[in-house]
Amino acid sequence: MHVLIVSEMSPPYAMGGGEKRYAILARELVAKGHQVTWLSMRQKDSADAEEFDGARHLHAGPRIMQPPLRSFGAKLRFMLSVIVHLARHRPDVVDCQTYAPLPAAWLICKLRGIPLVATIHDTSTAYSSKPAADQWMSAWDGWLAGFVERRLYRLSYSRVLTVSDAVKSALVQRMGLAPSSISVVPNGIDIKAIDAIAPHPSTTDLIFVGRMVPHKHPEVFLEVAALLSAARKSRGLQPLKLRMIGGGPVADAIRAQAEAVGVSHQLEWLGELESHADVIAHIKAAKVLVLPSTREGFGLVLAEAMACCTAFAAYGIAPVAETVGPVLADCLAAPADLRHLASVVALLIDNEDLRSQRVTLGNIRVREQFGADNFARATVGVYQLAIGVGGTA
Repeated sequence: MHVLIVSEMSPPYAMGGGEKRYAILARELVAKGHQVTWLSMRQKDSADAEEFDGARHLHAGPRIMQPPLRSFGAKLRFMLSVIVHLARHRPDVVDCQTYAPLPAAWLICKLRGIPLVATIHDTSTAYSSKPAADQWMSAWDGWLAGFVERRLYRLSYSRVLTVSDAVKSALVQRMGLAPSSISVVPNGIDIKAIDAIAPHPSTTDLIFVGRMVPHKHPEVFLEVAALLSAARKSRGLQPLKLRMIGGGPVADAIRAQAEAVGVSHQLEWLGELESHADVIAHIKAAKVLVLPSTREGFGLVLAEAMACCTAFAAYGIAPVAETVGPVLADCLAAPADLRHLASVVALLIDNEDLRSQRVTLGNIRVREQFGADNFARATVGVYQLAIGVGGTA
């Protein structure tokens, strides 16, 4: 089978959840004897054609110097590149990620009769009838996303693929998609690669890993740390050591807030790291990873924490609860309840036996549920459904 993956960004130049998913998938597909081409934007330092893990990477359209930041014009030019590529080549199936390239891929695939799988990681209306105010930089962003999604997601694809039952439910209830058109394949984790990475030699108590954007709520991480540090000080204990990894549009505001809430002296700010291996090394060196996000399609960083044998605390939004499973539900706080989240973190920090138990349970879960081989096999099943030659989803 020849699979064409289409996404705006690609590793090693960008390493968001979607890029990580496709990187693992491409490698596993090649290992199973499939041919993989990956079409993405030109990114800083990328050649127009290169190979990673046996997959052919093609970069077209404008060159993006600071992925994932790109202009509307750059998106339009990449859409044209997608149309040109698919007019000249005929893969067995196209797996295209939202947003920008999907309408272009849909149009040319319809015209040429090429099976198209639309991969939708989440929706802006997953938990309410309209985009939540904390999911976007402005009200305009949220309105535009909702408008685009309602039209884009309802196009007739050969198959829709998403990463959790929670997102599938949102696509059905909010977007009007037929349940039978949607396959759920949770993200895969490269467990072997994670096992091979040594922990960073410098340990920390709490770590935040994620983009500095409103819905990830990095400010909540700082507020939780400030609450717990004050409580520890009253008990004569040392303040917590903190690390934050990630960059984004609110990064400067978050650094300023660390000063404002009085935890800057405890905080090691790492920003964006060069490699995903470095991120994993720091997760392994932490006692507790904190994810205060109010919007996720899956919760990939939590699965990575489980693979790293690192405890976690997070807001229990539906996709996150689905990822961690009922056995780890006590590691989740009510969404947007900062004090509840702080109490969960405190319990894990103060109770080493409990933390060890949760680490063991998490590691078992990630190995049983999110291994790369099973992930790739399930995705091939979706491709087979799209092509019309059978398979299961």
